[in-house]
Amino acid sequence: MRKTTTTISIAVLASTFLAACGGAGTTASNAGGAAKTNMSMTVGYTAVGAAYSDLYVCEDKGIFKKNGLNVKLTLLNSSSQLLAALASDSVQVGAGVAKATAAGAMKGVDLRYVALPIPNYYLEMWGKPSISSPEAVKGMKIGLSSPGSLGDASVDAFLADKGWTNKDVQKVFLKSTPAEVTALEQGAVDAIVTQPPTGTKSRSKGFVKVMDFTKYKAAANAYTVMGGYLKSDRPAVAAFIKSEVECLSILHKDKAAAIASIRKHSGSDDLALADYSYDFFNKLWVDVPTVDPALIQQSFAEAAAESSAKAPADTSKYVDNTLIEDLQKSGFIDSLKKS
Repeated sequence: MRKTTTTISIAVLASTFLAACGGAGTTASNAGGAAKTNMSMTVGYTAVGAAYSDLYVCEDKGIFKKNGLNVKLTLLNSSSQLLAALASDSVQVGAGVAKATAAGAMKGVDLRYVALPIPNYYLEMWGKPSISSPEAVKGMKIGLSSPGSLGDASVDAFLADKGWTNKDVQKVFLKSTPAEVTALEQGAVDAIVTQPPTGTKSRSKGFVKVMDFTKYKAAANAYTVMGGYLKSDRPAVAAFIKSEVECLSILHKDKAAAIASIRKHSGSDDLALADYSYDFFNKLWVDVPTVDPALIQQSFAEAAAESSAKAPADTSKYVDNTLIEDLQKSGFIDSLKKS
């Protein structure tokens, strides 16, 4: 079984990233080319909050184990760490904004997007009581975790929608979402961008919700694997996707179970915040997490624009919906609708 720590250091990942790119996709389970599939995996997710309640419920309700998997959930500091974590085999399945990993794919890292449970940016902006509208943040300091994070990408989508540029706001990178909340409370920034309930809890101290970003379509928490890992350990990835589909069904049907998991894993056990978070995300979680190729194409285009690189004309090779299609053909997804 692979061993990882609860959180992964970006320094460790960065030191192994370049070497890993050359042999990306080779895992302990396929060394030598004929070993048995390893049904243990580490799944990396990229921020504290309720967005990953599908993973929390899968762990708490024993769905991973039921489907033959031994899963360790690991928190990365942000989506900007996701590429290095995958390429170094520190995690085998990564959840985060596709825009961050697309940059690596354009440099030759062999990635596959295999599920997309939320096809929208799912963050909120909370700020000082004096901020009366989203337009009022022009010229203000916005706290974010790190460059390339989901929050960073969400703000970029907002700026593009308004016809603004990065010069119209001051991005302040604070390394983590808890640090964002602290910075807001101490007056170091005017607003922060986080997922519920992390920033939402600032309302108890008089801060206000400025906006959310859910109207912007994006591959915001795409589940991503290395191409080599998908090939060598396909049964493990298939079991993960089956678990994911089942747990999305649980989220929609069993609010009590979802709220219990949110309170346990999201950084706040406050019942009112958990209820708020559930209602926020229940409208965003899909029933079938098929990856939309158009959103992946969008992710590559956005990543290319930021790096002055050229996006591939066809990014469909990075999308693999066959495992979800297999579940549809088998009748498993329909059975969840009936249960």
